[in-house]
Amino acid sequence: MIFAVGTQYERELTYLHRFVAPGMVVVDGGANCGIYTVLAARLVGSSGRVLSFEPGAEAFSVLKKNIKLNHLINVRAHCAALADKDGRARLYHHGHGPNSFSIAHSESTAIESEHVVTRTLDEVFREEDASRLGLIKLDVEGAEELVLRGAGQVIADSSPTILFEINVTAAKQLGLQPYGAWELLRNWGYRFLSLTGCEDLRELHQPLASVAIQNVFAVHGKRWKS
Repeated sequence: MIFAVGTQYERELTYLHRFVAPGMVVVDGGANCGIYTVLAARLVGSSGRVLSFEPGAEAFSVLKKNIKLNHLINVRAHCAALADKDGRARLYHHGHGPNSFSIAHSESTAIESEHVVTRTLDEVFREEDASRLGLIKLDVEGAEELVLRGAGQVIADSSPTILFEINVTAAKQLGLQPYGAWELLRNWGYRFLSLTGCEDLRELHQPLASVAIQNVFAVHGKRWKS
């Protein structure tokens, strides 16, 4: 997929090497088939680790196959949705794409659902005995704020870079503030970067109100380089 569509799929992929180094732990939240997982596993090397989370049963099956095909022994795949508490939730499949899953229900687009496990990143890190968290990537259809609240301790401990999606509509469907993840990270001392039309990373001082879905890099102030 990466070689077939390049930056047309996820432009941020080409910048991942700036934030990931050998030996780091990377979290791929909402991994789907594993595009970020595969690249991150190469970047962290044998001394690092990737914790990959995908709650959808069909997508998780493809994720595991990609991990096996790429001979990735430094990846731990979890069939679970990251959230603000351990438990269970209903994952809705939406009609606008074969991999469009969300814990937010939409009567206009939801066509079926499945029950999934939810995990907090804080608890998973305790179980995995993981350290040196370098990057969290989140594409969880509006639930980014919930995932961050369930990762407060590991974020405070490591101040990782966080690549997250702002999905205004999906966040509202979950009863969350549309820019709740942004505000939470800002209060935790993060600054923000976004890709421009010229494919450069530039500081973003506020979310782009004209864009309903956007990807943003959040870098903690103590790691910020002017």
